[in-house]
Amino acid sequence: MTVHITLLSISKSYRLTLAMLLAFCVVFFAYIYSEKQIDRANELRIRSYLLAAELRQSSDDLTRMVRTYVITGDSIYKQHFQEILDIRNGKLPRPTSYNNIYWDLVLADNIRPRAYGEKKPLLQLMKEASFTDEEFAELSKAKSNSDLLTHIEFAAMRLIEPTNETTEFNRNQASLMLNDLAYHKAKAGIMQPISNFNQMMDKRTLANLHYAETTALVLRTLVILFGVLFL
Repeated sequence: MTVHITLLSISKSYRLTLAMLLAFCVVFFAYIYSEKQIDRANELRIRSYLLAAELRQSSDDLTRMVRTYVITGDSIYKQHFQEILDIRNGKLPRPTSYNNIYWDLVLADNIRPRAYGEKKPLLQLMKEASFTDEEFAELSKAKSNSDLLTHIEFAAMRLIEPTNETTEFNRNQASLMLNDLAYHKAKAGIMQPISNFNQMMDKRTLANLHYAETTALVLRTLVILFGVLFL
């Protein structure tokens, strides 16, 4: 009888130990997954900022190229202007690490700092970034307004085309088109949606990050608790 009770007690302890071990393993793997979700939330947050920053930077690069072309008349800046548009629209391959400093390193000698990668429109990259519909709408608006601004920029470049009789008056007119109130308002029409996107995206991704961190903290506590119970 005593032996039977002892064996029954051992059997219960064995089952309890297995149950604790199973619970510990489940909670432990859930904790590992939650830590990875924190990394994923951080990566998504950084990638979102980089895509918005690239749209803003491309607009600023276009402005810099067209203004330099109008002042100097050097056709290399006009070519750079068109290339920036073509890369953004997926007509030309994207340079590798394009989010890093690029066009500031491309001078009149046209030497490129990095090799090229695949062709992919910027809007397509944004669609793949898991933005909400409202966030993507803001970026699409900024992109559309940037495309509209190029009409003014192309018109300014046409004023000093070599086929025309380029005069100082034409050059001044072209420069004025790229610096007057209408141009600055159009530029603000690009930056405001990007600013709206940054605020919306920052709020959403920060909330996701805090949720992932809180979940990881709870699971970490459970891992310690079940570890103690298992021992």
